[in-house]
Amino acid sequence: MSPVDRQVNTVAQITVVVPVLNEEASLGETLRTLRAQTFKDFELLVVDNGSTDRSLQIAARFADRVIVEPKRGALQAMHRGFGEAQGEFIVGADADTVYPPRWLARMVRALRRTGTVVAYGPMGFRESRRSTRALQVGGYCVLAWLSLVFRVHLCGAANMGMHRDAYRAVGGYSPLEKRASPDFRLARALKGAGRVRFIPTMPCYTSNRRFVRAGWVRGAAEAFWYWLDVATGRDRIPGERYWSDPEKRRAARQR
Repeated sequence: MSPVDRQVNTVAQITVVVPVLNEEASLGETLRTLRAQTFKDFELLVVDNGSTDRSLQIAARFADRVIVEPKRGALQAMHRGFGEAQGEFIVGADADTVYPPRWLARMVRALRRTGTVVAYGPMGFRESRRSTRALQVGGYCVLAWLSLVFRVHLCGAANMGMHRDAYRAVGGYSPLEKRASPDFRLARALKGAGRVRFIPTMPCYTSNRRFVRAGWVRGAAEAFWYWLDVATGRDRIPGERYWSDPEKRRAARQR
């Protein structure tokens, strides 16, 4: 296996990691919004997780590096990318998400604050109208602040950055492979190294497809159930269920 490389002249301050599996429909727009960031000193690293569509070719047009992770799973791809990151800070991004031009600048400013080891922001849905997105982001902010009462950081890999050395010191995503809600758990582990900071002015807009496939009510209920598993310390939901396709679970129940 050999990575497809577009060499950069110097080591960038930031590595943005984008895991990909068959995302040709949305990947181009995602990478264009990342390349359009006002903050420019970053390495764009795409981790392909075995795509059979045109994702690799699309990634090669935009990324500084494209590597292939043969072991299937979003967590495996993310961990591989974070391990390959050269920047002082590592920032996660999703292949089905779009990013406003000043998103990365705000992320970097937050991560540079004294004592901060993690920064994360709110999310809305890319399919929504602009006015609806604003309401979604506002609602996310309210939930994120309420979640802190229970010492759970309502963060997602699509909009979260951290210090590379702190990530590696706690073992990263790898120890969380068999547990649900790994982003919540990673933020909790990293809190031992410094402050985990929520930035309400740093939104991004991800796909609503998981909620559409599961059904909006069921999708919201499942999201709450995953959150509750962490907030109460129950730790009963396996990672296999967390990452499974809701349509396949529904079909299995109907058999």
